[in-house]
Amino acid sequence: MDNTRLINIYIKIHNKKNLIMDDLRYLAKYDPECFRKTCENVVYNIPESKVVMQPAEVEQEGNEVAENNILPQNEFDIFAVLENLKKMDADETVYKNVDAKRVKNLLGNLFMELLFPHNDKETFIYEDVGEEEPTFDMKA
Repeated sequence: MDNTRLINIYIKIHNKKNLIMDDLRYLAKYDPECFRKTCENVVYNIPESKVVMQPAEVEQEGNEVAENNILPQNEFDIFAVLENLKKMDADETVYKNVDAKRVKNLLGNLFMELLFPHNDKETFIYEDVGEEEPTFDMKA
């Protein structure tokens, strides 16, 4: 499998460049379970992002999913989260108090931290995530 795209995203995060929606879509498709855990950890680190990371009933379009494939409210829906992130990125009124850049960059950082575990001697890359360094909550 060609992981060039994953490497490019990793390098983008390492060089503290902002992630775009295509990067997040790729990460969600690359490892859905890792993406789910990462979303939970973003909420752990940035509680106000909970509204973005909550599953919502969103009709998916395109060939990627079956028609009307909507999950019950208690299940995680990657497509709903991606749609919420897209709305947040577009500065829609629902997410005014959530910093899109901060959430997307933390999502990428935490995803890479979970995907490529590191030793605790060297910290992983974090950019503009607030007052304290985020932590990955393994219970999430």
